[in-house]
Amino acid sequence: MFLPKSLFTAIVLLAVSSSISSPAISAEGRFLTCTEDGWINKSDASFAADCANMAFEGDLADRQKVAWMFFVRVNQQIASGKHKGMNGGKTVPQWMAWPTDPDTFASRQPFDFSAAPRTTMMPSAEKKDLHVGNVSTANPDGANEEVTRNRISYDYLIKNHLTTRADIAAFFEGNDFVNMPVGTVELKASWLQVTSGSPAPDGALTFEFDSGKYWWRGLHIMVKMRELDNPAQMFYSEEPSWFWSTFEFNGNPGISHVRETLITQRKPLNKSEIKNLLSAGGLNTPEYQNFAPNGTQIRFTDNADGVTPVILGHTDMEDFAGKPNTAQPAYWTSFNASCHSCHGTAAYNPATATTFPFSSPTGALDPAYNAADSNGATVYLGQGFKPLDFMWPIVFQTK
Repeated sequence: MFLPKSLFTAIVLLAVSSSISSPAISAEGRFLTCTEDGWINKSDASFAADCANMAFEGDLADRQKVAWMFFVRVNQQIASGKHKGMNGGKTVPQWMAWPTDPDTFASRQPFDFSAAPRTTMMPSAEKKDLHVGNVSTANPDGANEEVTRNRISYDYLIKNHLTTRADIAAFFEGNDFVNMPVGTVELKASWLQVTSGSPAPDGALTFEFDSGKYWWRGLHIMVKMRELDNPAQMFYSEEPSWFWSTFEFNGNPGISHVRETLITQRKPLNKSEIKNLLSAGGLNTPEYQNFAPNGTQIRFTDNADGVTPVILGHTDMEDFAGKPNTAQPAYWTSFNASCHSCHGTAAYNPATATTFPFSSPTGALDPAYNAADSNGATVYLGQGFKPLDFMWPIVFQTK
């Protein structure tokens, strides 16, 4: 059936007119619940839920913006108390007043969230680092990594008694998986002690701990933003639930090479966007502008293709994953680092009362994924291991 020419022309003109008067909704419009005024002051749970669509359905630029927003939120400044703050000032980032791994797993006292920010270095001497020799037990102040968490994460771990191996065993008598709440924020900061032979680089942020002066090399950020439809499948599901980013000091040796040639999912924002975001949190200073995200990650593989690994890591915190020489990121030809894949193997086996050994996988996991335990025996992920919801601290810190 043919339309009269006049009617056909009218339909075409109406369509053209509609497309002109109703342009495609911008990313800002689509994700307004995330980016609207007041995002800086939302609760962690509300912000995570409101920004899940932007993080998981947006493009790489959208995800890079979410990373910056998280960076700004966790670094909001609070009074340092009687102690000097960052760079000798009067404030510190709020995460420096959050519970550390020792506060969570090695203390019988409830954490006091109203207390002044700590001044003691609280490193997480992780078993993976001790195993490969990345932490000096003789002089642990040489280089340190500190894990901190927000109240949502802390409360879940404490209330579910996930702070000792005995508690974990009891937990899995009635549960098949750990399921952290939406709004959980886990951070890991990398510090390097300042000495006469190893001064802080220009533009770095420094802090005077009780044990000495350190400069801040970077920050891992992981946030639970959405519940999985089937949490029991978190070992293998490409459905996103956690958001990963790692910020690094722009002057770290070899960082440009790693970002531009080895990290797979990054889309740098322009300087004006970054300044606007930092300004929202009162952080538009040269020191905070000297950090940037290496990239972002939301699943095991690129676009959930099941084949192409997403590569993301920090040149100091994951230096063990760089090849050929772990100490020279500028010369790396490969970077076997993937936040989602690595944390995905955090698991517990109720039948053997053992945790899955640390390894550094990239790409998708399957039940046959295996690693050798401390006795040299090979264990397989599919042989009775239960997911700990990407929470390595439950493995590393419980005794």
